[in-house]
Amino acid sequence: MSKSEFSQVIDASKEKTWEVLFNQYGDIHIHNPSMPSSHYMGTATKGELHCARHCKFDDKLFVEEKITEVDETNSFKVEVTKHNLPFLKDMSAIYELSSIGNDKTEVKMISFVSTSPGFMIYLMKGQLGKGLAKHLFGMKYYIETGKTVNKGNYAKIFKSYK
Repeated sequence: MSKSEFSQVIDASKEKTWEVLFNQYGDIHIHNPSMPSSHYMGTATKGELHCARHCKFDDKLFVEEKITEVDETNSFKVEVTKHNLPFLKDMSAIYELSSIGNDKTEVKMISFVSTSPGFMIYLMKGQLGKGLAKHLFGMKYYIETGKTVNKGNYAKIFKSYK
């Protein structure tokens, strides 16, 4: 598995950041410009251990993810349980939240990915990293402003927002 780390400092409390990242787990499309839609699966209505979500990248490509570990409001692990993304095999991520001052939170995302064939990771790592960085920036913008980020407005917001 290839490991990548990304982080983003958000001008909001750890509690507010946790609310969006974990408690609104099924609504990732609100702040991830790469995902036009997402929803909870099963009977889940908020983030909790073992809840799952379905995320669409477009009309064809999707992932289904499940929260497999939670450490209070400090971290949680997500594992992809089903997907149809080309060349990607196994995927998971750990989100870690750290309060770094009054109304400042660092979110670190540690991503684990394997591909088939294995050498594809070297060709895809940059593209995957850009997508994860967009997700963290979109979450920052949404938490700080209350405004959604999507594929259509991401570039303009990224250029103009601190």
